[in-house]
Amino acid sequence: MNNYDNIDLEMEESLSVRVEEPIPRKKNTVYLWLRRIFTLDDELNEKHYYPIFIIFVSVLHISIHLLRYISSRSKDPSLSRLLYDVGKRYLPCMRPASDDIRLRKVPCGLLYRNITCNYDDILRKKCFSFMYPHQLWRMITSNLLHVDWSHLKNNVSLELLYGIPLERKYGSIRIVIIYWLCTLSASLAFTMLRRIAIGIGASGAVYGLQFFFIMERLMAIKTNTDQRRRLFIVIQLLLLAVVPKRIAIFTIGYRKVSIGHAAHFGGGLMGFLLGIGMFGCPWPWNNEHCISQRICRRLTIVFVFLYFLMTVTIFFLRDAPPVKDILYRFHWLK
Repeated sequence: MNNYDNIDLEMEESLSVRVEEPIPRKKNTVYLWLRRIFTLDDELNEKHYYPIFIIFVSVLHISIHLLRYISSRSKDPSLSRLLYDVGKRYLPCMRPASDDIRLRKVPCGLLYRNITCNYDDILRKKCFSFMYPHQLWRMITSNLLHVDWSHLKNNVSLELLYGIPLERKYGSIRIVIIYWLCTLSASLAFTMLRRIAIGIGASGAVYGLQFFFIMERLMAIKTNTDQRRRLFIVIQLLLLAVVPKRIAIFTIGYRKVSIGHAAHFGGGLMGFLLGIGMFGCPWPWNNEHCISQRICRRLTIVFVFLYFLMTVTIFFLRDAPPVKDILYRFHWLK
């Protein structure tokens, strides 16, 4: 044996190869499938953004409700009542009434039967005097309040379910605009249809995100030519849109709570319109020149503008609710 053979033998003996244990195929397949379900990628190597806004606003919802809960359990629950009274959506605190209504004499309360007050004085005390009666921030702050933990859990879970995939694909700026436009639309629809009711909760924005998510997935079905990919998107819609909504409806029906359908309609309508304005109409046929899609987007933008113009006009020009109805609402009269 020559020297070259000895060198080869030494190299072969000192060489070691470490073989890692293979990952079970079933576990890896389930993980990848679940990851695909919560991802809206339609092409390889798409750019992803960090879902900063949705996580921030969800943490804000939880923090405010936790603060209210701790305050309500303490000896002095004034902070909890203050947050609720300042932030709730309530029409008489948000727009001025005519002089005939504001200066009307009404009973001051059950404890003062022989004393009369102005209707405006009672509302000023109930709404707080700061910027009364132009407390328009309630259209936004009502989104941050919830009735109880179940209400909070339902809204925050759906908010994360739709918001994180959308923000990872389209970025924080677009989702911020969509989220708060849907919140504003929900508040306007609520105050227009429920004039003396009190509303809180983020369900209007959640409905907007859900309908925007549905429109985005429908357009993905239209633009994809791969039949397997289309089937997967249909399964994605069933798992992320239909099943969670059925669970939420069952939970609400079981608890028998009051539902703000007007706010849900306003938020869902805005999410639907913004989805068409961004992606186009999900026609069942393909548009080679995209002329009809451009027309559809422009008409949707015009409709969104007219919708806000109409609801804001009705909000400011419509007469205030009857005084007697409001007093009954707060149990100031029998």
